[in-house]
Amino acid sequence: MTKPHDVEQVEARDMACLAVEQFNYLEALFSALANRLDSFDREDRTIRDARRLALLGRSHAEQWACAFLDEING
Repeated sequence: MTKPHDVEQVEARDMACLAVEQFNYLEALFSALANRLDSFDREDRTIRDARRLALLGRSHAEQWACAFLDEING
């Protein structure tokens, strides 16, 4: 018989795995956006700022994915 605590642990692990997957998608999306913005005029402040935000988003997504992975792996 499965104990309620075991079920909660499995559910928490499943949610953490899903979160890692979603953060990996976000990281890839922000990376692609930054790469695409890199092909535009680098002198345009709006483009530079948008690229900087994309890189920041990629970094945060990577950090959160690592945090959840640490939680999963114990």
